[in-house]
Amino acid sequence: MKVLLTGAFGNIGRSAVEELVKQGHTVRCFDLKTRANERAARRYRGQIEVVWGDLRRPEDVAAAVRDQEVVVHLAFIIPKLSATGVESEDRPDWAREINVGGTRNLLQAMKDLPRPPRIIFTSSCHVYGRTQDQPPPRTVADPVQPVEHYTCHKIACERMVRDSGLEWAIFRLAATLPLAMKLDSGMFDVPLDNRMEFVHTRDVGLAIANGVSSEEIWGKILLIGGGPRCQHSYREIAGQVLEALGVGTLPEEAYGSIPFCVDWLDTAESQRLLNYQRRDLGDYVQEMLALMGYRRHLIRLFRPLVRRWLLEKSSYLKEARKARADWRGKVAIISGASGGIGAATAEKLAQEGLKVVLVARRKDRLEDLAVRIRKAGGEALVIAADLTDEQDRLRVVEEVRTVYGTADVLINSAGIGWYGFGAEMPWTLALQMMRINMAAVVHLTLLFLQDVKERNSGHIINVGSIAGSLPSQGVAVYSATKSFMDTFTTSLYRELRGSNVHVSVVKPGPVSTEFYDVASSLSAGLRMPAEKFAVKPEAVANRIWTLLRKPVRIVYVPRLLGLVPWVELYLGWLMDLLGPLLLRRQLKPARSSVEV
Repeated sequence: MKVLLTGAFGNIGRSAVEELVKQGHTVRCFDLKTRANERAARRYRGQIEVVWGDLRRPEDVAAAVRDQEVVVHLAFIIPKLSATGVESEDRPDWAREINVGGTRNLLQAMKDLPRPPRIIFTSSCHVYGRTQDQPPPRTVADPVQPVEHYTCHKIACERMVRDSGLEWAIFRLAATLPLAMKLDSGMFDVPLDNRMEFVHTRDVGLAIANGVSSEEIWGKILLIGGGPRCQHSYREIAGQVLEALGVGTLPEEAYGSIPFCVDWLDTAESQRLLNYQRRDLGDYVQEMLALMGYRRHLIRLFRPLVRRWLLEKSSYLKEARKARADWRGKVAIISGASGGIGAATAEKLAQEGLKVVLVARRKDRLEDLAVRIRKAGGEALVIAADLTDEQDRLRVVEEVRTVYGTADVLINSAGIGWYGFGAEMPWTLALQMMRINMAAVVHLTLLFLQDVKERNSGHIINVGSIAGSLPSQGVAVYSATKSFMDTFTTSLYRELRGSNVHVSVVKPGPVSTEFYDVASSLSAGLRMPAEKFAVKPEAVANRIWTLLRKPVRIVYVPRLLGLVPWVELYLGWLMDLLGPLLLRRQLKPARSSVEV
């Protein structure tokens, strides 16, 4: 079959050329005549026909499409560095002339032929916009939501292709990393917790080649991704690649925080029709290592210099360093600092240059933490206090005023939990929980606000729980106290909106702390079942530090838990039905362990 590829010498183009030639097709390649493209073309000498030209010139396009049976349209100016050295977001009018105008020229040239060829247009999963707040995977039926010029161009071209009257297929591609050592600033634009589906460039080439010969793909939009085994977080993808290359994991603050327009995809239909999913991220890493050759040993040898060079490309790291300097020397009060999230947060903030005030009942543990912080070069003040007692709360604030004059940050991290039937919870324990989870938070916050509102500067961060968004069986009072914290935070946030006093709530899921041991040791308490899904307290501490640098009202740890409020909204009825059954099943082994 006679096949024309536009943009044939780019990342995906070369994979498609190789697979089309391998399958015996007659391949014509259309691309700009640059030194890089000429070098790439020489690799296929005698196997392909090359037509040099520009999509913006109708006569060049007409010459390229003549006598072809299928056109695979790959050529596009992309958001990050293209072969021209300019990206679509820098010069949107110029990019539109090539992307949209060039596609229009191509479609017109095809329609002008006596026997118009079919067209496969390669689009992108970017067209779905930012979808990290929605449950995956993305499907063909999902609405498109462009957030950049590039995706506007893709959507416009998809529409032109569908309305052209030609036989068409549209492939929306997942993240396709190049088989080349191209580490540029764009790698830092994706948050580490962002869902991302990887697809190997060679698998995309196979999908295109198989599509050319298929009779079932025409008139369809297909999602092209690596499949379930290639669905990762960006942390996993970047980590595997950088570790394999010898660079090592880079600091989280080097990466952006705005959700990126990639996600996991439903590729069941495309795999059924095209049978292309052969490789995974591990295969990509091995190919990269082979391509690097001796250079990977040089990277390991000069690793500190390479890391420094790479980190200099991150604008986010520069912002983080500036934010760190802005917070250096400021005072943070941290309740519940004797362990868990509170202790991890105290160490993190001290590491970033803040003076930390450690508040909890157990003075010995606070002193141990203070010693660790001081040995690391930080400053810590220990105040042993029972936060269920109003006088102790007043004393904490007065001691801080005596030593530091005022505080800049309040982290309400202290709290207790309990698991079991609500009817079996002792009233004294329920009262204690409300005093520490609610009364202490409100009182410390109001006392803190008296100081920070006067100087219009400060930040309150309340450590809540996902249980506040999903009232669950076994934690009735605990869920209620955390729901109260959510409402209290939101109300204050709206009161203070527009000022320089910020209020936030962090909503983690299970966290790997002694919280579970304490909860099960309380009167009539049982072991909570969610412990096996716990994240480390350091993950919450890192998110708290991010909040100080970029204040928002609410964050989830991990971010995927942002879907939970939707679960309660749409599936709360199911929880109503299953709650009693689930609780009985969960409590049975817990009771057995207590009896033993």
